[in-house]
Amino acid sequence: MTTRAIRWGLLPMLATMLAACGGGGGGTSSDTGSSGSGTGGGSGGTTTGPTATITAPATVTSGQAGYAASVTSQSGATYVWTVTNGSIMVGANSDSIAFTAGPSGVVTLTAKVTNSAGVSATGTATATITSARPAPFNIDQAVSDGAQSTTLAFSGFGMMTGNLGAQSFFPPGKVADYWGFQYLRDNDADDMGHNTSFLTRVSCNVLYTLSDAQITMLKSLAKNQVSGINLYAWKRYPLMKAFRRLMDGNVPAGTSGLSLDAVKAASRELYLIDGQLSYERAVVYANIYRSLTADQKAYLGAMAGKGYKSWPAKSEEDVRAKTQGLTNDEVVAMMTYAGDLYSWYAGSVTSDVYFCPERHGTYFGSFYIKDAPAVGHADYSIDETMTATVGKALVDSSLGYISADGAALINALTTSQKASLYGNAESNIVLARTKISEALRSLITSTEPSAATLSQVKATVDQYSAVYGELDGANNYQYATTFQRVYRNVGGTYLTDAQKTSLAALRKKYMTVTYSDGTTVDYSGGAKYFLYAAEVPETSADLASYTSDSVTNSFFK
Repeated sequence: MTTRAIRWGLLPMLATMLAACGGGGGGTSSDTGSSGSGTGGGSGGTTTGPTATITAPATVTSGQAGYAASVTSQSGATYVWTVTNGSIMVGANSDSIAFTAGPSGVVTLTAKVTNSAGVSATGTATATITSARPAPFNIDQAVSDGAQSTTLAFSGFGMMTGNLGAQSFFPPGKVADYWGFQYLRDNDADDMGHNTSFLTRVSCNVLYTLSDAQITMLKSLAKNQVSGINLYAWKRYPLMKAFRRLMDGNVPAGTSGLSLDAVKAASRELYLIDGQLSYERAVVYANIYRSLTADQKAYLGAMAGKGYKSWPAKSEEDVRAKTQGLTNDEVVAMMTYAGDLYSWYAGSVTSDVYFCPERHGTYFGSFYIKDAPAVGHADYSIDETMTATVGKALVDSSLGYISADGAALINALTTSQKASLYGNAESNIVLARTKISEALRSLITSTEPSAATLSQVKATVDQYSAVYGELDGANNYQYATTFQRVYRNVGGTYLTDAQKTSLAALRKKYMTVTYSDGTTVDYSGGAKYFLYAAEVPETSADLASYTSDSVTNSFFK
């Protein structure tokens, strides 16, 4: 499969700050802006102390994670780091750390280095904290009525003008997406997050700096997860086909509509698969962080807080040898992992919890409308305004695509989903994502977590994945029944035949693209089926099985 997700990035800015070298026999020495001390010595002589000069950024951004600080690696030495007005992510007892800056003021970094003779030296460095750029895209914006209204309408537009094949198109980055990549992508300082080269560049930078042993960890993860990743995509098909049957009026004889319980149960099962994939990735990602060398931390730390255009221009050619021997599916997984590794490293619970507004109405074909023209086309930028512009056609009757009553029904979804999305204080999607994100991020520590800790994290992920799935299922049940009611004019006149024709024309307008070489392609009438963004043959036995009446009949009551 040759899928390219659309994601985010950053780049270099490491300055050296001097700490100190220890003196002999209890003496001290100092350099500009730093101090250090060493003690020890044998009878009648002196013992040279270790080096404790710290290399670290001169300035850091408030709340930004992933910065690097290091001292010279010394054979047989032990290291103890402390950070004031910030926190250590990994490396507290190694020659280098990754750290997160505090909210304001100055971060103070201290490293005590003790050599094999018991001689110690302590170095100190400081970094000035600058204010973070306000993030225009955040969870409050994502769940706002304005964002949700046009996003849900865009999903309805995709369903009303599309087909099952279009519904099946799904970016792989939306699976197990607790790593903050969507947040970093949407808030890219260079506004390149919706460019097809975005994921390629950040992923290639990560793969470029990883060692063979670390690459082997990712390869093993990919080989182990591909079947589960694909199972997730196949298990979406029964839900999508049930929603399509409802839209087309092709429901089983004697049934009156969708079964809410059946939709929730299927969604729950999907999210449990998602949770398992997420947990497995978190364990491997955290292990890789603990194995990073000082140079690797410096490379990633130099990217922290920067935008796409500031990253080194690494390409697939630079890392081709690191993905040799893998299947296409495994390469896609590797690229996804690499992007996630960076965004989780440089992110926070806030970025992990964030989702784009269309994260949950994913069974109706809206991703195909936006992304299909981008697949296989490097440096193609997706229209960021499309969701709002096209979605408005179904919530603003003055545009002429829908009646006022029809627009009212679509708009009502924004209110009816609120309890499941964020309104119910005891059980909602934002809360579930928060609990899962906190549990997964707790694995990013300097020491390997115990079996008991891993078990507790897994239990939390499973618990809230099940809740998440049922809530998302309930919302998608509402979406599907409302889209069907409007399109088939059940209970009133919501769409005329002329308006349906106009909606189809609008689809064609936005899905006809002209590339830089002058080639024009109309994607609006595509009838292909997909597993993520890879085409599935119509003769596929899995396709026939997962979309059969015997499987989808159970979704109706």
